[in-house]
Amino acid sequence: MKSKQITLFAFVLILLIAIFTNPSQDEHKEKVKKTFTAYYQKSLNKSDLESENAFSALGNLLGNSLINSIVDNAVVRDNYVIFSVTKITYEGKEKSIGYGVFGNVFLSEKIEEAFDKNVNR
Repeated sequence: MKSKQITLFAFVLILLIAIFTNPSQDEHKEKVKKTFTAYYQKSLNKSDLESENAFSALGNLLGNSLINSIVDNAVVRDNYVIFSVTKITYEGKEKSIGYGVFGNVFLSEKIEEAFDKNVNR
């Protein structure tokens, strides 16, 4: 095989792998739910340490169901065949918060910074 043919074959192979491993809408939503839940738990644990709250289990249950509801209604995935973009609608505006490629979903560091600011208040 010639060098150009090998390069073209490798490029097509990578494209096909990207297409077939592009994360689904459910995978994007699951990643956002896990991230939001982890930061919510961190916040809840901090407030439990500050005040011995007997209702922490109820707060945990309500918080998780609220997170699930918000993510299910506000998070969408824009599919661009070889990759996808995670978007959230907040205050009537749609913002990109991450992307998915090769079976993985990556969320923006800005989300983590915003959660860290709120948790460390």
